[in-house]
Amino acid sequence: MKSTHKTKNTSLHTGKLLTRYIKNNNIFKSALARYLRRSAPTIEYHLRRPTIQVQLLWDISHALQHNFFSDFAAELPAHFSSDALVDTTKEEEIERLSDENKLLRAQLETLEKVMRKGT
Repeated sequence: MKSTHKTKNTSLHTGKLLTRYIKNNNIFKSALARYLRRSAPTIEYHLRRPTIQVQLLWDISHALQHNFFSDFAAELPAHFSSDALVDTTKEEEIERLSDENKLLRAQLETLEKVMRKGT
């Protein structure tokens, strides 16, 4: 992997991100620990650490029903590649509705012309 320019490689502090989410959403760490079947001190340990194992972050994401992976991904530059499937249903629906709108406008124009000729 060659790079012609240096990239800013600033890592995120996973524990701070999780702690902020827990605090902002009034989540009891003890309840999270019970859900994850871990001790409260273990949860506190992970919340102080800058890194976390992917499986544990996955489990925490499920426990809190929050996509922390997306939070991290949002911090990466937009030009970075990804194999994630992109949900295009909204764009497709907007395009479909736009086409339908054009068709309805044309039909309205035709109807207006017919109505003008009839009077």
